[in-house]
Amino acid sequence: MNPFLKRLVTDIPLMGEETLGYILNLALTKDDVQLAEHPAVKRMRADMAPKVELRGDIAIVPVQGTLAYNPDPLEMLFDGVEDSRSVLSMIQWAADNPDVKGILIRMDTPGGMLLGGPEMADAVTSARRTKPVVTHIGGLGASLGYMIASQSTEIVGNRSSISGSVGVIASVVDYSGLLARIGISFEYFTNKEATFKGVGAVGNKLTDAQRENIQQSVDSAFTMFKDMVRSRRPNVKDDAMRGQTFRGSEAKAAGLIDRIGDEQYAISVLKSYIE
Repeated sequence: MNPFLKRLVTDIPLMGEETLGYILNLALTKDDVQLAEHPAVKRMRADMAPKVELRGDIAIVPVQGTLAYNPDPLEMLFDGVEDSRSVLSMIQWAADNPDVKGILIRMDTPGGMLLGGPEMADAVTSARRTKPVVTHIGGLGASLGYMIASQSTEIVGNRSSISGSVGVIASVVDYSGLLARIGISFEYFTNKEATFKGVGAVGNKLTDAQRENIQQSVDSAFTMFKDMVRSRRPNVKDDAMRGQTFRGSEAKAAGLIDRIGDEQYAISVLKSYIE
């Protein structure tokens, strides 16, 4: 099975439905080629990992592409997926480096997967305790991206940038109809107590209890998301956290971002905290 489809069974996407649909389409239509973690693959993963840019005493941390925990190298190469562990490491490195006086997060992401996501936001919170962190949303700062950005000292967005998508979406692919048409069926055997075992397995239809369990997981993830936003940005209203996105001035009016401007302006805002 494609690695992204496997991830949907065990994780929760924090991304817009358009992005989720696009990636699902890629996952369902491309050949399922996987690479073992050969040393050459490890080097390829390291080569593709984002790098911190130092500009004087400012560290610029890129948060770009769809974020996932330990993605397959082919996802990174062909699908624009970024390893959330790399983002976490960059934020922590910048926070711990005594030569870095401020951190700029250069953001352009539609979001990503819940696994490994809150930890990136927590790293921003931790970094902010010792040095200013300003996020600049150049393109997208949506869903998981916004969760990360929300913990910054300030958020600056381009006039045309898209912010928000505070919400959680989960999906399970049902292949049972397709398999039935080609004469294939699956039978799964679990211990009788394992009501929720095998959710999302190929050929398995969801039971009502499994649907309820998935819904509870989604609602729990959303509560965590909303609480994180409110912990730093208490003025954001519930009406702005219904999964919708906002551009520039709309995002500012909703309290999702603090200022409107380009990256150079965001750097000047960051420098005002340092000087």
